[in-house]
Amino acid sequence: MAGEPDFLSSVTSRYAMARDIFARISTFLNKATFKIKRGPPLETIGEIAKRFKTDDYDRLTLKELAETKAGATFIDEKIQDINRASFHRSAFALNAFTHLLFVDLAAQLSFSFLQLKFAFVIANIILALLAHSSVRQSYRALLAGPNALPPRRRFWGMFPNPAYNRTVKKNSRSYAQSAWEEKSLFRPAYFVNAALIFLGAQFILPPDRLIFPFSFIVGKISGLFTTLVMAFDVWRGFRAGDAARIAREREVSVYRDLDV
Repeated sequence: MAGEPDFLSSVTSRYAMARDIFARISTFLNKATFKIKRGPPLETIGEIAKRFKTDDYDRLTLKELAETKAGATFIDEKIQDINRASFHRSAFALNAFTHLLFVDLAAQLSFSFLQLKFAFVIANIILALLAHSSVRQSYRALLAGPNALPPRRRFWGMFPNPAYNRTVKKNSRSYAQSAWEEKSLFRPAYFVNAALIFLGAQFILPPDRLIFPFSFIVGKISGLFTTLVMAFDVWRGFRAGDAARIAREREVSVYRDLDV
């Protein structure tokens, strides 16, 4: 009977340890793949405060901005940009991990070139860092608020104001940059990753070097994982094309405000 308390305490401590490890992993994944929930402006501002370091002045600025219809629309638009860039960041980090452990294109093509593996890993890390930069850029733009336009005409409306058109064109640059990144950078990168994973899928330790049943288990798990990542990349490639189209439409809508 004396062994039962020891057994129960051992099980309880192991359960607490496992739960702590799982909580830490969940916290890390939550920070790495965060998504700001879109809803009423005040709830959205609360979600922003959880994800970014905001002070009282920033929260007050966002609340004042959310009180207007145009401001609320602007906040929702920037939240979409932040979420999309954050998703890109997580996706390319996942691709870097996949290339490191589950893809060996050189071995599949029957030649040894270790630098090729690390080149793909580094390329995906660079893309993840670029997406992270887009997250920070969108957040700074959110705090800065929508750019106010100067008067369309000056001298009691008799002459056009050149500063007006310059400001309109400046407002369109972020949309043009986003459209270019989505169409010319992220979209091809997803499709290239999918093709490379399809051609070079192989666990870092070939299953045929393992004894049964480990060879069978490793082969099935790595095959399932690479197939899911490949399908994910194809899906994200098409989604990046849609995001590029939306960004281009926003850019065109800004140009409609030009005084011509």
